[in-house]
Amino acid sequence: MITYEKFHRAVLVVLSLFYLVFLVKQFFWPDPPMLAIPVHVFTALALIMLIMPFKFTSPAAIWAGRIAEMAMVAVCLWFAGHFVLNLDRMQTRLPYIDEVFWIDQVVFVVGTVILFEGVRRSVGWSLLIMIMVFMAYAAFGFLVPSPLGFSGFSLIELTDIMTMNTDGLFGVTSATAVNFVFYFIMFGAIFAATGGGQLFIDIAMLAAGRLTGGAAKSALIGSALFGTISGSAVSNVAAVGVLTIPLMRRSGYTGEEAAATEAIGSTGGQLMPPVMGIAAFVMADLMGIPYTRIALAGIIPALAFYGALFLIVDLRARKTGAGTVDIDTRKMMEPLRPRLHLLAGPVLLLIMLFSGFSAPFAAFYSSIVALAAPMLRAKTRYNFRKLYEIALDVPRQMAVLSIPLCAIGIIMAVATQSNLALKFVTGLTALGGGNLYLSLILIVIGCLIMGMGLPTVAAYIIGSVMFVPALVDMGIDRLAANFFVMFFCVLSMVTPPVALASFAAAGVAQSNTMKTALLATAMGAVSFLIPFGFVTDPVILWSGPISGILIAFFGMMCATAAWAAFIQGYMHMNLSMIERLAFLVICVGIVLFKSLTPVWSILLIAFWAMMAWCFLIRPRFITDTKAERVTAKMDVEELMAQRAKASALHAE
Repeated sequence: MITYEKFHRAVLVVLSLFYLVFLVKQFFWPDPPMLAIPVHVFTALALIMLIMPFKFTSPAAIWAGRIAEMAMVAVCLWFAGHFVLNLDRMQTRLPYIDEVFWIDQVVFVVGTVILFEGVRRSVGWSLLIMIMVFMAYAAFGFLVPSPLGFSGFSLIELTDIMTMNTDGLFGVTSATAVNFVFYFIMFGAIFAATGGGQLFIDIAMLAAGRLTGGAAKSALIGSALFGTISGSAVSNVAAVGVLTIPLMRRSGYTGEEAAATEAIGSTGGQLMPPVMGIAAFVMADLMGIPYTRIALAGIIPALAFYGALFLIVDLRARKTGAGTVDIDTRKMMEPLRPRLHLLAGPVLLLIMLFSGFSAPFAAFYSSIVALAAPMLRAKTRYNFRKLYEIALDVPRQMAVLSIPLCAIGIIMAVATQSNLALKFVTGLTALGGGNLYLSLILIVIGCLIMGMGLPTVAAYIIGSVMFVPALVDMGIDRLAANFFVMFFCVLSMVTPPVALASFAAAGVAQSNTMKTALLATAMGAVSFLIPFGFVTDPVILWSGPISGILIAFFGMMCATAAWAAFIQGYMHMNLSMIERLAFLVICVGIVLFKSLTPVWSILLIAFWAMMAWCFLIRPRFITDTKAERVTAKMDVEELMAQRAKASALHAE
């Protein structure tokens, strides 16, 4: 007997495999944009309805929900077919001039309503409310008082804007999902499912496990490595934190401290080249530049970010003894060596990206290598069942990410077509009173507010529409303006009141969520300074002669070391308040002044003078009593058990 559950599963499997084959086909035989993108959008929307069904309890409501879901799936597939059958008309019509048929209006209205439900299921109410506000503004702009008000769009005009050309629902965000994002989702899903993600975590434990503060350092290294294949702070926390948070707690960290360290480390994974978060691919597409340029630009900011965190946990360990773990690295190497061949995929990805191949090309062939590499040894070999799970997981991840991206196209279209973005630039300039730093602080606040509860890529795209033009208008380099906005949208993952990464880490550590978010924000506060640095000095974004880049990099790392000393109040010895404030002034000054300017040079000299004071001069007069070291011991068997738990949670 065929039950509803079996029917639902069959439809889900068939649709997922169709979606996967369709997206892979675009690599070899790409369809025209007005066919590929609508089919992608409506197929992803149909999958969301199946992946995240209604959750009712009463029998009548359950059956009503099932009927509604299957009806929405059928309608989505019908709409996808509509664009296939009307491809010639869609490609040859003149936007805003040729006739809009009644069926086109039905597709827009009904499709948008289903899209709203898809957004609610995939990312919650935050983004949905924002999109509905923009849609209401588009329809009833004439009711909004000046200077933001405008005449509003009719139903025919909205249909034309949103679903009849490569704007709106089928705009740059949806195109980026098909042309860029899919290939890296496929690579990440394959690499993680075949053991590569866990390999990264084990390498981090091996690299930092025996260092001072090794528990926290392993968390940072593991988060940075895992972030290169994940791009999601929350999934990074779930995969890495299950192993590192208990280890940090046993080595002397409180629950809040352990969770905060993992949260801020996982958040930085979206900033770590070569494979940054999805927002970086969207940035490359929006700016029309190769992704490798974005990855190069991200190197110094990412190293400064993790350099500051690494020094903070190091100084804390030296000051208090907390965070050190005792791991037998020789025993760890035994289970690690047979899996090193799994790194073939990431290594090939790096080589191809920096050899000039396009990002989609590099990711596609690296995915094939990542799929084949585990078959080289019996211990890593997988069966057909694993391949089947990967084939279903890739479309699921793609659908969950694509729906918010598609919906953000509504915000972009409304903001540009109504001139709202231009009005916002004018208003922000007036509010800032012509002061660059005041305007930057206002934009920071805007990015953090927008990022509350939103995926990073969603917050960045909205910020790129609303804030980047204002920054460029102030004379800031376009790449620096985009990085500035992206950085703060990433950091919104740990800043309260809504801090998704912090809350996820607090859940693993069973700690207080708000205290965790505040601690993570404090640890990563230097990251709030770094973007001001590349606004002031674009050379930090790998722009200019290599000598200038290296000098700027050296200065930035000195600044982050000064910040770590200020935060921990320790540099070889406990620091007085005056010494801490001196390090703070040095850090802020080095970041805000352009490299090799007189003030920058004086501050750099001051930093090394402070280091000499702390390490050479002051110890002759003052002797500190060092805290007892708290060491957590973990044998290989226990580590493997924790590792299996982390892998199982990530699979869920």
